[in-house]
Amino acid sequence: MSAELGFALVAVAVGAFVRGYSGFGASMIWVAALSLVYQPAAVVPTVLALEVLASVGLLPRVWRDVEWKQVRLLLVATIATTPVGLWLLGVVDERVMRVLIAVAIIAATLALASGWRLRGSPGPRLALTAGAVSGVTNGAAAIGGPPAVLLYFSGEAGVHVGRATLIAYFLGTDAAALAMLGLADLVGWSDPAGGFLNADALWRTVLLAPVTLAGIWCGQFVFERTGGHGYRAAVLWLLGLLGVAVLLRTLLLG
Repeated sequence: MSAELGFALVAVAVGAFVRGYSGFGASMIWVAALSLVYQPAAVVPTVLALEVLASVGLLPRVWRDVEWKQVRLLLVATIATTPVGLWLLGVVDERVMRVLIAVAIIAATLALASGWRLRGSPGPRLALTAGAVSGVTNGAAAIGGPPAVLLYFSGEAGVHVGRATLIAYFLGTDAAALAMLGLADLVGWSDPAGGFLNADALWRTVLLAPVTLAGIWCGQFVFERTGGHGYRAAVLWLLGLLGVAVLLRTLLLG
């Protein structure tokens, strides 16, 4: 086993556990970590595929807690703006992409750590805005989580409802982005270094899938046993450290 693959397996296991535990955070962890050893354009299709796999594994356990009306609004806005992000993925310089990834992760971490809260439940306009921003960031760097996470964990919705709604939302957004990326491959629009039809990306996804399933099962088990107490602080610490690591690597090593 190569050092790169070993690092990827550990990173995916950690992200999958966080995803199973909190309902979000895996893509930010996976993109930050895998971008340290692979080109960002090549990381995106693998992360999207693993996110879909994670959501499919989690959704049956949380189906009754999902706020489906909010999910529909978020998905409409996100799907509409995801092509913009996919276009950016093919034209933005790799160094710039790394910086954008790191800044997005750090900004999301600081926002979640601020403790800011909305009064009541988010309205349609706020849901559509969060979905639109998520579409751009999800398509460009597989980091569509922060706007949606802020929407649900800044309001007064319970932990179980917010977590379940995010799981359903991420299944829709990641499946749509993966389908668009596959279409871009078929018609020759995607970067040759990335794309889901790239043999390296396919092989990497197959190797990391079992680790993903095991990780989300462990995370779900711990969440059910603890009721989710204390999960937010642990996720924020990990996201912050990974964001800083990517940013320092890019600025110091290029």
